[in-house]
Amino acid sequence: MSKTFKGLFLFLGLLLVSFASAELFFRYLYPRISPFDERIALRYATPYTMFSSFDYGTNEKPKDKGEFKIFMLGGSTVAYGKPPLPVYVEQELKKRGVPGARVFNYGLIPQNSSQELAHLIFHIMNSDPDIVVMYDGGNDIMDPLMYDPRPGFPFNFLAYENNVLFKDVEEYPWLSLIAYGSETMRRLFRGYFFEKFGNFSALRLYTDYGTDLWSKKIARIYANNLAKAARICKAYNVEYIAFFQPIIFYKHNAVSDTEKNILKAWPKFEAYLVRPYTNDARIRILQNVQEQQNISFFAFHDLSGIFAESQEAVFTDYIHVNDASNRKIATAICDYLMNTVAKRAKKQP
Repeated sequence: MSKTFKGLFLFLGLLLVSFASAELFFRYLYPRISPFDERIALRYATPYTMFSSFDYGTNEKPKDKGEFKIFMLGGSTVAYGKPPLPVYVEQELKKRGVPGARVFNYGLIPQNSSQELAHLIFHIMNSDPDIVVMYDGGNDIMDPLMYDPRPGFPFNFLAYENNVLFKDVEEYPWLSLIAYGSETMRRLFRGYFFEKFGNFSALRLYTDYGTDLWSKKIARIYANNLAKAARICKAYNVEYIAFFQPIIFYKHNAVSDTEKNILKAWPKFEAYLVRPYTNDARIRILQNVQEQQNISFFAFHDLSGIFAESQEAVFTDYIHVNDASNRKIATAICDYLMNTVAKRAKKQP
């Protein structure tokens, strides 16, 4: 065996051992799930709202005597907590003299207002609600900035759209999919897979990402969704109230290490855009909601600035808050909700 052949054989052997070692390390000691989990932990999104974790066609049981049914819609800020926001709202309502209040948690990760609108129709309206509460806005604003850039689209819908089951043979990315089976390849070529399976950059160009037109569309879709939900509730003789939620970029001072680190660690590509964009989107949303209310009034309350001047720790990431702050939000919601409860009570047989 020649020295050249031996050297080549040794090189290939070392390469194979190195790759196998890296694969074992990344697969079992330091795994990452997908190219889409770079900014925050992977969220198991539910893009097709009618087929969500709430079984389609299943209704809540009929009201008990004296029960007052309130359904809360939103994303993970409604779905999760210790306890979740709807639990605090129910507790607060009972303290305020609504003993029959029952608040149903219809939050879903990472639902936006477009999905909530579908959720309202497919999962709530047949369950005899008295009041529908929407607590949202954060996902509508932040998801197009960081994930699928198309306004109103579900979180990372681009990954669901690019389904290999529907690819023609010529388009089937077999080499990419073979490489994707390796955790090491996912690490080394993360950006490649993100673009290959998501067409991320092309979608940003298509949507005029970061421009005024893009921001206007995001705000318009959100406000229109709230107005549509109000009209649907009115048609079903259900009371409706919407709340625009806070995010960390509406808080003037980051006082905790957690809040400071959230801002310092923000992805560089969006860092220059995030503050002016979120504040611009907020202004546009409030303007669009006002325009919709002028056409057909509905109850809407802006809670986005509830922590603006706070000198206490509030946020655990850019949208979720700690338990004390969740209680404060629940109290604020009930401050506005009591009038709607009284209004509904007058309609009760």
